[in-house]
Amino acid sequence: MTEREQALDILLSVDDGAFATPLLDALQGETRDVNFIRTLVLGVLRWQLRLDYVIEQLAARRVARIDRMPMQLLRMGIYQLMFMEVPTYAAVSETVTLTGRRAARAKGFVNAVLRKATASDLHAMLPPDSGDELARLPVEFAHPKWLVERWVSSFGVSRTKAILASNQSFSHPDLLVNERRLSIEAAEEILTAKQISFERSAITPGVLRIEAGTSKLREEIAAGLFYPMDEASVLVATLVDVHHGRVLDLAAAPGGKSLVMALRGGNVTSNDISPQRLYRLRRLLPRFVDRQPSLVVSDARAAVFRRGAFHSVLLDAPCSATGTIRKSPEIKWRLTREAIEAFSLLQREMIAEALKLDPEVCIYSTCSLEPEENDGVIDHALASTAHYRLVDAGEMATREAHRWIRDGVLRITPESGTDGFTAFVLRRTS
Repeated sequence: MTEREQALDILLSVDDGAFATPLLDALQGETRDVNFIRTLVLGVLRWQLRLDYVIEQLAARRVARIDRMPMQLLRMGIYQLMFMEVPTYAAVSETVTLTGRRAARAKGFVNAVLRKATASDLHAMLPPDSGDELARLPVEFAHPKWLVERWVSSFGVSRTKAILASNQSFSHPDLLVNERRLSIEAAEEILTAKQISFERSAITPGVLRIEAGTSKLREEIAAGLFYPMDEASVLVATLVDVHHGRVLDLAAAPGGKSLVMALRGGNVTSNDISPQRLYRLRRLLPRFVDRQPSLVVSDARAAVFRRGAFHSVLLDAPCSATGTIRKSPEIKWRLTREAIEAFSLLQREMIAEALKLDPEVCIYSTCSLEPEENDGVIDHALASTAHYRLVDAGEMATREAHRWIRDGVLRITPESGTDGFTAFVLRRTS
């Protein structure tokens, strides 16, 4: 099976509801071939709306009138022509050949569209500049119009453009260094020896940003020297005080924040509703820390813990994940307004349960950019109890992260070069 055919199968699976990253991480083969597949799949997902606009101009046919298989093949072909350093003849001929194997009846149509594409200025194909930026931005940066409108309302046009541009850039996982096993300098020597470009995180000590995938580091990751995790996600976990009592990670899976807190010396209990995801966490933690993990399966909306059992509770709540689109571009094509509202209702229930446990401190965070899932949830929680108040996250955050704290709240958005995260610190008043 060729690299393009593997990419096609992954795109079809994503179209059926799968997520791209696990499918890409499972790929075997030469690094060069795996990187080609990864670039093609994530590129098509990232630029889908713009690719579709270009295809409609070339085919003089609405996307809705093109069958799924030739549509995916056309997206792959056009993406190669627009964004990859692939010879034009290869982008066209390989895509047409693949169409012959997988959608023979559409071969002539796909060939005609791609031949026309080679004689066109594809990057110039954008909606006419009418002066209304909201009419052009969704196609230019390949995001749903309703989502762009929301962000313009929240962040303004200039910052929204920066977020959109960041979402369209390739993103590699950052590396949390297990400083119990090796120093940052030793970690840098490993990356240098493997010819992996890197830089130290500007906001989170102990994290290295790399300019490649992690395929060259599988042995080191398996040995517990590194853990792939976005630097902003690590930063959120460092807000938790792990030195003055037990800590509860109330919605722990996949476990990165539990790991960060354990590496910092915390006595952490990891709770999640999914036994399967906690099982993966049970296998992960012993690679990094000596203490056996304390794992509990329960619904965070009806947690099974004794009141007052924990000094700190971290609720990194399930959310729309609009802050992680640069890593998982399929999110933006699946998300709906209704889903954001549903998440906000779930989050309100979860934080109400977290505060019932009566911790000294509760950290509430999401990787969402949406106000309903952040300020709306906290406002509702504080209106429901007189026993907690919002305190300045800057008291817990690293000095380097202070530029992303506004009115006491950590609000880091994707133009920072990280995933987007919002975090609030609530402290008990009595």
